[in-house]
Amino acid sequence: MGEAVQEFFRGVLRVIHPEVRDLWAYFEAGFHNLLAVSVGNRFAKEGMKTALGLMGTGQLSLTKAIVLVDEDVNPRDRAQVFGALARHFDPGEDFLLLPGVPLDTLDFTSYTMNLGSKMVLDAQSKPGRSAATPLTRVADPRAFDEAIVSHRLAWGGLLVVQVRGASSGAAGSSPGRSVIERLLQRPEYAQVKLVVAVSADVPLDDDTLLLWGIFTRFDCARDILPARAEVRGAWLTCRGPLGIDATWKTGYPEPVATPPAVVAKVDQWWGNG
Repeated sequence: MGEAVQEFFRGVLRVIHPEVRDLWAYFEAGFHNLLAVSVGNRFAKEGMKTALGLMGTGQLSLTKAIVLVDEDVNPRDRAQVFGALARHFDPGEDFLLLPGVPLDTLDFTSYTMNLGSKMVLDAQSKPGRSAATPLTRVADPRAFDEAIVSHRLAWGGLLVVQVRGASSGAAGSSPGRSVIERLLQRPEYAQVKLVVAVSADVPLDDDTLLLWGIFTRFDCARDILPARAEVRGAWLTCRGPLGIDATWKTGYPEPVATPPAVVAKVDQWWGNG
């Protein structure tokens, strides 16, 4: 879906959802894995209603993660989107998990073709709730876990840790899960909104590859871990930071790679252009 296609689709969607100001599917995340939507709310939680509607509309029904932002937030700007998460997201009230739903055929993270899970993260401001202050620094997590190679605090609310070690054992197992579980219990990270573990091949200083390394490598229902959970009737409520194990896992297919000879030929042609 190129920019022109997204622009056309946005116009069509606004006929059905006039509250949508703009939306953007991130190519960095493989398009279907991350959709940011700015919504002008006319009533409480209209954005969540909109997200549910979009998840049943055409190709958007394959979307894995939707982030809702206010109408004055540019959904095409990743810093603004994740900055809104840092300020306004509370997993206890703003996290919706949909397990056992249709998923893109090319998404391998659930281990079941065409079936997986989805989530909505509501990063809109809420009446009567004060905005949090985005973080500027956190304690170095390497002091608490020797499996962590490096880390980055991104956009004020996303702590990404790079984890060493290859996956082994049963399908779905990974070294990242135990790292996430330990960090979520540390009081030093109580104000972080998302704690994400990635594999050592994901460069933390490259925003494009960082989003690719996160959103293409986790299944929402299996790989999202709350600091704690409580049950209110039939509502399972997540509390504290949300952890995401986005490390490469046993059972994932081998990554598609371009043969070195092809890369060399393209580089040669490019230089002669």
